[in-house]
Parts: sequence; structure tokens; C-alpha cells
Amino acid sequence: MKHLKRLAELRNQIERLKAEADAIEPDAILEGFDIIESNNSRKNVVYNDDNAKIVIQLRTRYDDKNLSVVRLDEDMVREYEKVCRSNATAIANSESYLNDIKEMLTEAETKHEALLTSPYLETLRKQRAIAINKTEHKVPGLAVYVHYLKR
Repeated sequence: MKHLKRLAELRNQIERLKAEADAIEPDAILEGFDIIESNNSRKNVVYNDDNAKIVIQLRTRYDDKNLSVVRLDEDMVREYEKVCRSNATAIANSESYLNDIKEMLTEAETKHEALLTSPYLETLRKQRAIAINKTEHKVPGLAVYVHYLKR
């Protein structure tokens, strides 16, 4: 039980440290920007020692809740519905044609598959599946669930 207890303690400590790191990250980012600004440097390395190198990364994000973006989305939906209504007959004909082609393709694929198999090949596949099943074995492992305790 000594190793299990130690593993549980370490995993719990890791989770607590991750939470602490997440909590101080916003302040660390601000500190990093201060360092970049004070050094008038284009390099984004804000900390470097034997333990770690910390780099400010600027990732692009978009706000799809922005009012102008939301309005454009709504306009696009309205225009799409309008186009669908005005071209309904042509769209129906096109969909029917596509369905016919899909049926022909399915039929051709079925014939193709039939050409690529034989009773002997199927027997070999079944024998292989049986042989693979005979090699089944169990591999031990541990699932660790950390009970994170807030302080």
C-alpha cells in the first residue's frame, strides 16, 4: 500500500499545483508584458532559467458574439433561405439526380467488393480473427482519481 498511497499523494499535489498555476497565470502574463515593454524587445521570452523558459504567446481569437458578426450571420441565414425558396424546383431535381448517382455508386461498390473476395479469403479472415482472439491477454495499469481539496 506504500506505493499506492504515495502515487495518490503525488497526483493530488499535481492537481493542487495546476490549480495554483492557473490562478496566478493572468498576473504572470501582465508581468511578462511589463518585461517586454521595459526591454523594448521584440522577443517574447520573458523568463529563462534552469527550470523553465517562459514565452508570451499571442493567439488569435475571434468574438462570434460581436453584434456586427451576429447580424451578418442572421443576414446569411435569411439569404440562404431565400435562395433555397427561389431555386426549390432546380434543387429538388438536382437532389433527385444526386440520389440516382449515389444508388448507382452503391451498386458498383457492391459489385467491386464481390470481385475482391472469395470463399477461401473469407475462411482465412475468420481463421485470423480466431487466432487473434487466442492471443488476448490482460495488461495491468492503474487509474488514479485525485480528490482535489480546496483550501
